Amino acid sequence: MDLRDRLRLALGTDASPAAAAAPPAWGPPRPALERHLPGAWLETALGPAFVLEERWPLDHAHGRLPLERVREVPGAALARLAGHASLARLDLARTVFLDVETTGLAGGTGTYVFLVGVGHLDGGSFRLRQYLLADLRHEPAMLDALAGFLAGFEGVVTYNGRAFDLPLIQTRLTLNRLPADLDRLLHLDLLPPARRFYRGRLPSCRLAEIERSVLSFFRRDDVPGWLVPSAYFRYLRTGDPSGLRGVVRHNALDILSLVALTAHLGGLLDGRTPDGPLDCLAAAAVEERDGYLDRAAALYRLALEHALPEPERAAVRQRLARLCRRLGRWEEAAEQWAALAFRPGNRDLGPLVELAKVYEHRLRRFDQAAAVVERALALVERHHALVAPRAAARHRADLEHRLARLRRRLAPTPA
Repeated sequence: MDLRDRLRLALGTDASPAAAAAPPAWGPPRPALERHLPGAWLETALGPAFVLEERWPLDHAHGRLPLERVREVPGAALARLAGHASLARLDLARTVFLDVETTGLAGGTGTYVFLVGVGHLDGGSFRLRQYLLADLRHEPAMLDALAGFLAGFEGVVTYNGRAFDLPLIQTRLTLNRLPADLDRLLHLDLLPPARRFYRGRLPSCRLAEIERSVLSFFRRDDVPGWLVPSAYFRYLRTGDPSGLRGVVRHNALDILSLVALTAHLGGLLDGRTPDGPLDCLAAAAVEERDGYLDRAAALYRLALEHALPEPERAAVRQRLARLCRRLGRWEEAAEQWAALAFRPGNRDLGPLVELAKVYEHRLRRFDQAAAVVERALALVERHHALVAPRAAARHRADLEHRLARLRRRLAPTPA
């Protein structure tokens, strides 16, 4: 399928883009909606709004995490995820997990929010309400019902909601002359922390990739996100809501992924032991950047217990060795530099030089330091002099100077 075909499907029509951008509006096909979707009509001061509701027990596993795990995340971990101290007072029992489906990704006044999913902890279950725009004429009623529901909560969790979901809902509220006070909600947008943890470690930080690689959740028979608008346009043209079932399920899975991801990332920052090397390394890097060096070192050591490709293993050892240097753990630093220096096929002078420094200046093992310097000189002559003679000459001079100093220290003291 080429790009033109995909755009035609996304627009849901073979007509012009302008025609697709302004689908017709007609009265609500109430019987058809109720037959095809598990929802009911809610009467508001501005008219009827169609609302779907579903519940899951808290022991329901979304991927490898039960939903109830989110209750264990403390405020301090939420604040670190958000990068803002105010989130420390976020009560997840008074927080909604929110995701929207729209008629396009451009945003602005021409984009409609046609489905808003809001889920929250409710006693012993997780309750999801989905507000569906059954007809464009009933947008005020749908938004009014949504705003009334959100008024009972203090916080919101989204994925890229700071840039997309909430501003778009705010725009639709404003256009319909409805009160808009979404800024009062404490907002945890999970996209920035997901990037902090996994950028460079995963092909992307799209929610679908995070689901597969981090949460071990794999969707089956799901409606691709880029096809969601076409399903809604088709419904507006035909009045047949059967195609919306997949969209409703897609939105529900997005919400459950927000719950599981909050539990997962919050748990990593609250000291939970990661399950695999991906999370070990991701959490270690975040802890190191945030200044929690002891925790970072422990996570790097844990990562080394897993099977890692040799280049990645070497990079982890180097990070751990430098951390141990900052922490003053000289024996462990020497152990990591030695593992790097003496690994088969090593041609890097750096670990040899660092190991010699630790032996000489911190552990006062002058004989071991001298042996390491001699090995480094042999490496210079064997490889570096042939590849980069000018750099090799500088390395040789530095190493010979260091070796001469060590030999003086090793020389017998005159009687």
